[in-house]
Amino acid sequence: MKNVWKLTAAVLAACVLAGVPSFFALRERKALGELSARADSLQAEAESVKAERDGLARALSDAQDELAGREAELEAIQNALDSAETERDGLASQLQDAQEKIEELSRTPRFDPEGPEYQQLYPDFYAPQPLDASQAPARVIYLTFDDGPSVQTGKVLEILARENIKGTFFVVGRSGAASPDTLRAIVQAGHTVGMHSWSHEYKTIYASVEAFLADMYKVFTLIRDETGVTPTFFRFPGGSTNSYDYGIYQDILAEMLRRGFVPCDWNMSAQDATKTPLPPEQIVANVLSAGNVARGVVLMHDSKPRSTTVEALPDLIAALRERGYSFAALTPEVKPTLFNYKNFEQIPR
Repeated sequence: MKNVWKLTAAVLAACVLAGVPSFFALRERKALGELSARADSLQAEAESVKAERDGLARALSDAQDELAGREAELEAIQNALDSAETERDGLASQLQDAQEKIEELSRTPRFDPEGPEYQQLYPDFYAPQPLDASQAPARVIYLTFDDGPSVQTGKVLEILARENIKGTFFVVGRSGAASPDTLRAIVQAGHTVGMHSWSHEYKTIYASVEAFLADMYKVFTLIRDETGVTPTFFRFPGGSTNSYDYGIYQDILAEMLRRGFVPCDWNMSAQDATKTPLPPEQIVANVLSAGNVARGVVLMHDSKPRSTTVEALPDLIAALRERGYSFAALTPEVKPTLFNYKNFEQIPR
């Protein structure tokens, strides 16, 4: 019996031992299966993440492309805006120029289609404002200097500055073209600049109305271009009535007045246009010999030989002040001083 139990125990032990590897093999296969499934799940998840990443990368690339396109579009819009603003500014400038031209034309006397053809010459040869010249202030002296600028001009400017006086310079174009800095200095100091011809050659200037306009237009453009000031005043070389212009004086005067320019003769003179310079005291006496005029336009000359005129100027100013005069530069509102028209047959040749 005892042997039976032993045999039974041995058989059971053999059976148990035979089942252990199978049990562990099953557990291992189950674990491997679970790991494989997990790996497959992770692989699928990784592929999903990669796909999502690739999608996001494509979306980012598309967004960057769209942003670049929008930036290019914005730049194009900005360029178009800049161009439009430039065009707007240009149009505004053109409009302003047109308005100024309209205003100029509205106040500028135009030529008569039935009038002389010379009225059509030099369409920009007009004074900057309508002719007024209605004021006649009393006890005022207007010092005027013809024929400059010259080497004497700087000395004249120094004296006028020291005396706190503004004067009027009737310049000759050839002299002004040779001394543009002096021409500008006259204007910068606050003095009035007027036209006294380009050439100062009487036979050339007074050959015809057309010749007079051509000569004056040259000095007009010189003053305007060099100083930025459009002149209003002009002085006839030799005065408004002389032995050269007697046949056309009235036509010249009418045309220059039509263009808005103010003529200017004188009623007090230094009489200094002499071959030999006069002594300073004689120049002062010549001016004062005109007497106690209501208002005086004094003729002096500004040229290289006129050194004694410069020397006489301080004493002349002092003498005129003693007579109760003040000083001023000519302005377009001041009534012009003009010679009486003379019969040419009575004018000495």
